[in-house]
Amino acid sequence: MIRQIILLIAPTAMIFVGLPILDNVTITFFLFYGWLLFIPLIVSYWNKEFRYPIQLLFSKRSIVVGISSGLICLLAIYGFVTIYQSSVLDIAQLRSQLIEWDFIGRKVILLILVLILINPILEEFYWREFIYNRIFPKMGSVKTIVITSFFYSLYHLMVVIEIFSFPFNALAVIPVFLAGIMWGIFRFLLNSITASIISHCLADIGIMLVYWNIIL
Repeated sequence: MIRQIILLIAPTAMIFVGLPILDNVTITFFLFYGWLLFIPLIVSYWNKEFRYPIQLLFSKRSIVVGISSGLICLLAIYGFVTIYQSSVLDIAQLRSQLIEWDFIGRKVILLILVLILINPILEEFYWREFIYNRIFPKMGSVKTIVITSFFYSLYHLMVVIEIFSFPFNALAVIPVFLAGIMWGIFRFLLNSITASIISHCLADIGIMLVYWNIIL
């Protein structure tokens, strides 16, 4: 039980150490993605009873579901911020915060590529595959999807609380939680994380379009 709690809360702890404490995006990336990548591999290696195949199924249905839902997320994110940017964003404060986090210079391109290409794979693998498989046999689909979505959205709260004005910083976590629910449902119904990875990737592209076209 304690191990499970640690696995659920640790990604949030990595973000907390990297951003509020160290104020550095690069270090945060190493801490956060290092955990998402290596901890499942270590646990799988040492716990021989917990060896499982990664549920990737490139079926036409998974691809269509992933692309269609992802495009909806992309358009919703970019469209909402474009229309309501004066209400939800303080551009000057946000730029200052990004500089404080060392999210500047040539490294920005690399970090954006990480967020678009690597982030969806590692987050979906961790929450909708690794954690999902640990919780599902004991709690069933509904509780598993809700729990993984809650802890998935928890560390996003620390990021958006610095970016959006109140009360939008609190409200911004709700779509993240709902996206986690959606991707968890995809995992359950399609028995694969392919759709969730594709959808997640397109959603992250929407966020990066906001950064590139509005914030910059």
